[in-house]
Amino acid sequence: MKCDAVIEKIKARVAGIDANGPRKVLGVFQLNIEAADGVHELVVDLKDLKVYDGKAAGADVVINLKDEDFIAVGTKAISVHDAVGQGKIKMTGDEALFQALVDAI
Repeated sequence: MKCDAVIEKIKARVAGIDANGPRKVLGVFQLNIEAADGVHELVVDLKDLKVYDGKAAGADVVINLKDEDFIAVGTKAISVHDAVGQGKIKMTGDEALFQALVDAI
């Protein structure tokens, strides 16, 4: 998948969060990334500070996007707000929590 480098950045950033410190975002995010070889599922669990492949049973927010759009957002070539506005990111679930994540990145 083209976006592996962005996923590694996410994993490193989550690993660097102090579990006992203050946190801006507490939620479980299911990312469904559409790539040439199919849909890749990634869970970003900011409650337990874990990032892993798979499906979250009780995700607070589900985000669907294409590999190239994930890279563009991850490298800040496009803002999340613009990507959502252009229909490149589709989100279901807790909109306020999604907004908190957007504000934190």
